[in-house]
Amino acid sequence: MSLLLDRLRQETQQMHQQTEQLFYTESLRNGTLSPIQYGHLLRTHLAFHQALEIAIEHHPDFFREYNPQERLKTPWLLADLAQLNEPLSSPMPALFTSWTAVDLLGAVYVGEGSMLGGTVINRLLQQSTSIQSILPVASRFYQGYGTDTGKQWRRSGEFITQRGALHADAVVAAAKRAFSQFQEAFLSSQDRIMQK
Repeated sequence: MSLLLDRLRQETQQMHQQTEQLFYTESLRNGTLSPIQYGHLLRTHLAFHQALEIAIEHHPDFFREYNPQERLKTPWLLADLAQLNEPLSSPMPALFTSWTAVDLLGAVYVGEGSMLGGTVINRLLQQSTSIQSILPVASRFYQGYGTDTGKQWRRSGEFITQRGALHADAVVAAAKRAFSQFQEAFLSSQDRIMQK
């Protein structure tokens, strides 16, 4: 593992744990996640990944080797939400509009990390009796890259290291901000959950 990836893992660990706890981790682990909470998680990911993908489009040369078109999560999330007949969350394009290309490396670390964590979440979802009835038609996002998930994670790490090694402090700071943005996306759509 590169020095930058080591720093990202260590220095964002607290933010990572806070985000996990916020995102219904206990309900996922004990099998009580509700369909409403599941929809909320999907809308949260949609807001984050959609904003990140739009921001990356503004730096095509910088992100060419990242192959962003192969890493789009928005179509998966839109398909899952459509299958659930869930209303879409309001887009949050401002999440990353002022971020530089180097800053976005920190957000990529968080976004691609969510796909790695998604493999664990997918297994927990398969064991959750409370949402078994909806999973066959609305679980594309948490399947992620399937058997290529590990390979895609390593490739994203190599890309972050290649592009960000000379800007390590900025990338780490941006990753921390990206976790905050993820939490903001979750909380901004939580009112809908409270009303149900």
